[in-house]
Amino acid sequence: MATTDHIDTSALARDFRPAGIAGWAATAMLFSGVILMSSTGAPEPAMDAPAAEIQRYLETQSPTALATGGFLLVFGLCALLWFVCGLSAALRRPGAHPEWLPAVVLVSGTAAVAALLVGAPQAAGFRGGDGLDPQVAQFAFDLGSITFANLWVALGSLSLASGWAILAGRGAPDSPGRPGWPAWLGWWALAVGAGFLVVRIVWTTWVWVIPYVPFWVWVLVVSTRMLRTRR
Repeated sequence: MATTDHIDTSALARDFRPAGIAGWAATAMLFSGVILMSSTGAPEPAMDAPAAEIQRYLETQSPTALATGGFLLVFGLCALLWFVCGLSAALRRPGAHPEWLPAVVLVSGTAAVAALLVGAPQAAGFRGGDGLDPQVAQFAFDLGSITFANLWVALGSLSLASGWAILAGRGAPDSPGRPGWPAWLGWWALAVGAGFLVVRIVWTTWVWVIPYVPFWVWVLVVSTRMLRTRR
């Protein structure tokens, strides 16, 4: 008697649901953590602010808010890593070229998470209440700012690779249970990725928010598509 293997496509689609949940969780925790860490005390200074302004900002932050925000930030980064791993797997298509693009997505996302897990943005505020010298405060703040700016390059690489993989996979056959990626989602990622590379040149200005906010909206849209079960 001949037997035929049966693939449960809905079960395969559900494999991406944890990654979709992680994308939403990462966005919520990262933004909540950053807002909480910078919402107390003096207003957060610009990246090129003078030492005296930075010193006052660090000295007036609430230790409780910093601790809680740092907790959310670290767990949000771990959730982001889960999302990136799921995204890399979801972007794979048989016959799509270049085949190494999902690997670039994974490595770029890992580099972005690793940059912030080092703790440079949190180190400045950790001892801020103990009374830092203006030069030490400025150095700690600048180190966190430059780390954040370098993060944009990693996110830009992730966005460019994701957009390229989405567009390249449009001509390849769909795999059972994998999310469908519309072309506009790929062009969106490419535009955001290019924006990240441009704003790194003028990293001390406010223009970094132009690609930064659309990137996280893109993450939420992709996460939502991962949560959908294809029958």
